[in-house]
Order: sequence, then C-alpha cells, then structure tokens
Amino acid sequence: MKKYFPVVLLVLGFLIVGYSPAQATGQAAWNIKWNSNGSLDETVTIRNHNIIIQDNEWQTSRSDQGLILTRHINNWQEYSKLGDGLPLELSQKDFWLIKSSTLTMKKQARPGSLYEQLTDFGGARLSIEVPGIIRESTAQEKIDSTAVWTLGTADAVTLNAVVFDGIVLGIAFFALCAIIILIIFLSRIRRVNRLIAQEYSLERAAEEFARGDMEEQENQ
Repeated sequence: MKKYFPVVLLVLGFLIVGYSPAQATGQAAWNIKWNSNGSLDETVTIRNHNIIIQDNEWQTSRSDQGLILTRHINNWQEYSKLGDGLPLELSQKDFWLIKSSTLTMKKQARPGSLYEQLTDFGGARLSIEVPGIIRESTAQEKIDSTAVWTLGTADAVTLNAVVFDGIVLGIAFFALCAIIILIIFLSRIRRVNRLIAQEYSLERAAEEFARGDMEEQENQ
C-alpha cells in the first residue's frame, strides 16, 4: 500500500490544481478601463466556453488565450444604451476638477446577454480600472485603482471612486502654466526697465558729465 502512496498524492495534487478557484476564474475575464476623458475600453477574454454573441457591437479575435472581444465606448451614457454589456448604473456629483462617481450593478440583466452567460458559468473575473481613487467597493480584491470581482459569487457589485476630470484638469493645468509664464515674463520686463532707468537716469547723466569735467580739468 505504501508504494502507491506517492502516486495517490500526485493524483490528488493534479485534481486540486485542476479544480481550484484560480483555475475557474481563469476561464473568463471581463475588463473595463475607464479613461480620464470619460471613454471606456472594454475587453472580454473567454476560454473553453461556447458563447452566443447576440450583438455586433464587439470586435472579435482569437488567440492562444481564447476568444477575445473588444470595443471602445465614448462614455457611460452611451454604454448604458448598448444591448450586450454589464448592467451597470452610474451616478455622479461634479466638483469642478473631480467627480464623486458610484457604479452599481443592476439585479436583473438582459436574458441571454453575454453577462448572463458568463455569470451562469461561474468564476468569471471582472475588473474595473478607474481614473482616480477608489474610496469604497464590494470587490474581493483591489489593486491600486483597479477593483476585481468574481461574477456569480459577489453579492453585489458596487464601486465608489473619486474620478479626475481629464479635460477640465488639462485646461486648468494649461491656464496655470500660462499664468506662471506671464508672471515670469512681466517680472523680467520690470527688471529690464529698472536697469534701463538706472543706466540712463538724469542723476547718472549728471554724474557722468561731472566726472568728464573733472578729468578734463586734471588733463589741463
């Protein structure tokens, strides 16, 4: 019996690795990158699953990783109108350079949607990267500005973040640089005018004239 013990351990090891949660979560990955200009880059990677894609909104390709779906969306308002996407709702409060943003997953998804299919499979990995700071989330994992969930196991998908408005921030930075350059330019102009005034003032001219008379008298 002892001679079969290493073989039994080896088989058990393969079974544990093969059916571990990490392996399950590797079957599908749904990634959303929220850009500073408000646009979204969405990528879904699916392995070893037969998926029915109902809409032609996706650009599809295949690689060693499996089926890859990608698309670019201008903003969250446009995203909410798409037929085959995550059932997310966005609410925002504007504070000039920043926005307090909250993403919430709806309880009901469109029947037969890609999200519903991946949720039924279980173990699909969802990650959302925000252009700012994550304040609160129900994510199982948070890496810098990226929150990660496992679809089908999370009770709710909620994300609250402070998002920087890239357009307004760019305009403010440009205006600040212009003001700094203008201040430096005016300061140098003022310095030049002061030097010119000192060099060609009446007192300086009188001193030069007096010095010239004294030198002339000494030469005589």
